[in-house]
Amino acid sequence: MTDTLDADARTQERRGMWTSAYATFVGTWQIGAYFWIAVVLISVGLTVVIDTWADVEGSIADGVLGSAPYFLGVMGIIIPLAMLPMHLAGGATRRSFTRGVVVAGFALGVTYAFAGAVGMLVESLVFGGLDWSTAIADPGLYDSSGDFFGIWLSWSLTSIAYFLGGVALAVGYYRWGGIGGTVGLILVATLVVGAEIALGGGVYSAGVDAVLGDNMFPAVVLVLISLAAIAAVVAILHRLLRDIPLRPSATVTR
Repeated sequence: MTDTLDADARTQERRGMWTSAYATFVGTWQIGAYFWIAVVLISVGLTVVIDTWADVEGSIADGVLGSAPYFLGVMGIIIPLAMLPMHLAGGATRRSFTRGVVVAGFALGVTYAFAGAVGMLVESLVFGGLDWSTAIADPGLYDSSGDFFGIWLSWSLTSIAYFLGGVALAVGYYRWGGIGGTVGLILVATLVVGAEIALGGGVYSAGVDAVLGDNMFPAVVLVLISLAAIAAVVAILHRLLRDIPLRPSATVTR
C-alpha cells in the first residue's frame, strides 16, 4: 500500500513538473512569436536604411536579434509568478513548479537562441552575397554572424540566465518585499550580467575587454563560468520557491 502511494506521489510530481514546464514554455513562445516578427522586421529595416545612407560595416542583426535574452528576462518576471497560484490550486507542489520552470527556462533559452542563430546565419549569407562584412562589433564566443554554433551556445546560456534571473527577481520581490527584493535583485543581476559578460555579450563587455583584454580565458572556461552563474541562480530560485507563502489576494476561490 505504501509503495502504491509513493508511486502515485511520484507520478503526480512528474505530472506537475511537466505541466508547469509546458505552460511556461508554450505561454512564452506564444508571446515570443510577435517578438521575433518585430526583430526580424527591424533588422531588415535597419539594413536597408544603413545601406541607403552609409556603408554596412558589420552585422546589424547581432544587436537586434541578440535582444532575445532581455525579452526572456521580462517574460521570466511576468509569466511564472502569474501561474503559481493556479499550479498550487490544482494540487501540484512548489517543488514540481520550481523544477518545471527551470526545465522551461533551459528549453526556452536553447530554442530562442536557435531561432536567433538561424536569423544570424541568414544575414551572413545575404551579406556574403553582397560582399558586405559579417563581423561582430564586440566578439565573444563568435566573431561573425555566420558562426552558427558559437552564436547558438552563447545566446542559449545568456537566455537561460536572463529568464531564470527574471523569475528569481519577481519571486524575490513577491516574497521579501521592496528592501529584500532589491537586495536579491543586486545578487541575481550580478550573476546574470556576469554570465553574459563571460560569454562576451552585453553592454558592459566592451568595457571589461578594454580593462582585462580580449581572450583572457579559454572559451571552455568562460562557458563554465556562465554555467556556474546559472547554477547559482537556480539555487536562489529553489530557495525562494520551496516554501513560498501565497498572499490572500493570490489564492483561488471557488
